[in-house]
Amino acid sequence: MDRNRLTVSRRTLLLGAGALSLSGCATFGGGASAPTIRGLDRLPRTQTVLNRFVIERKLPGVSVGVRTPDGDDIFLQAGTLDFNSFDRVTPDSLFRIFSMTKPITGTAAALLIEDGKLTLDTPVADIIPEFANLKVAANPAEGLAARPARNTMLVRHLLTHTSGLSYSIAGDGPIPRAYREAGITPGAPGGGTNQVRDLDALVQKLGELPLTNEPGTAYHYSLALDVLGLVIQRVSGMAFPDFLQRRLFNPVGMSDTVWRLRDGDAARLMQLYSFSRDGRTPPTAVPGLSAEDYSAPVTLYSGGGGLISSTRDYLDFLSMLLNDGRAGRVRVMKPETARLIRSDILPADLTAEGGGFGFGGWVARPGHRRQGEFGWSGAAGTQGWIDPEQRFAATLMIQAMPYRAVDILTELRPALDADLGIVRAS
Repeated sequence: MDRNRLTVSRRTLLLGAGALSLSGCATFGGGASAPTIRGLDRLPRTQTVLNRFVIERKLPGVSVGVRTPDGDDIFLQAGTLDFNSFDRVTPDSLFRIFSMTKPITGTAAALLIEDGKLTLDTPVADIIPEFANLKVAANPAEGLAARPARNTMLVRHLLTHTSGLSYSIAGDGPIPRAYREAGITPGAPGGGTNQVRDLDALVQKLGELPLTNEPGTAYHYSLALDVLGLVIQRVSGMAFPDFLQRRLFNPVGMSDTVWRLRDGDAARLMQLYSFSRDGRTPPTAVPGLSAEDYSAPVTLYSGGGGLISSTRDYLDFLSMLLNDGRAGRVRVMKPETARLIRSDILPADLTAEGGGFGFGGWVARPGHRRQGEFGWSGAAGTQGWIDPEQRFAATLMIQAMPYRAVDILTELRPALDADLGIVRAS
């Protein structure tokens, strides 16, 4: 649409979302083209939630993609890329997905398992000798004093955050503080002037610091998927980003999933805002994570949080896993590999966020009202999930920090279930 024609007020623009921002591109499974499907017609409750959050200025814009149980792709949008912009959100708008990078990295590891080059029980030190002499903190809450690790760190521990590794963002304890001081701050640009240059430097530094716990004994959210990126790189003999591009992004058709903004892409990137949880302070742009920052050259490829993607791309990724490894007519992986990725590989005596854990994402265990669901979220409120039992996938894209400061998900999920005719056990 010609921007010169957008002379209406912003409120009118948003209330007119049915005409201006409810594009309904749909494709049937197997890659056959399908008639255009309007989200307002198929998912009216869901669209109402999106509209309200934008009209009430809780968000500048929001995008949702759904692969329905009958194989249609439906995209819903409301609002704009910035509170002060008339550039409307589309299925191809770009978002910092942060930790939603993790299931992508987990999927890459699964491809190497399918190739016979890796197993869940491969010792990490066999691939990363920098981890040959790991130590465990005697009391991680008090200091860095440590003893030699008794357990062997395995690939499955990296996938499920049971490796004993920590995160620079995990509070102000001795180990997270040591990570920050050592420049172990992957995940996004702006990680500090001392940020390690690449994955090799990352594991070199990590190998010198203690673990929070013995590998395999506790769930502790961490940068383990960043380490897994280097495992993939060394086992495959390809640079980690090249492996993702060739084995996953190209066959799935994820043309807008990138580490760095390409020329002309900055105009499609939604502004990232910091919100107060009580809503009393006006939102402000988050420094260090601008389009300019994401246009700079990348040397530290963060498998735990470094990617930019679109609603369309991420839905295609989730739909491939839901469709047992097939993207349209392209077989990306064996059906059993896709099912393994979204299965619970966490020991039964451990829990992750109240459930199980698969290849970089949470899994709802038996007895949960969303049993079998697989997915994960990002620091800016993005969310992607697969419900194999109900046969649908969905992704939510917003750019709001801190995580869940703008809690649209609590209203979105029941609205989407109602639109899809899904009744959950209470």
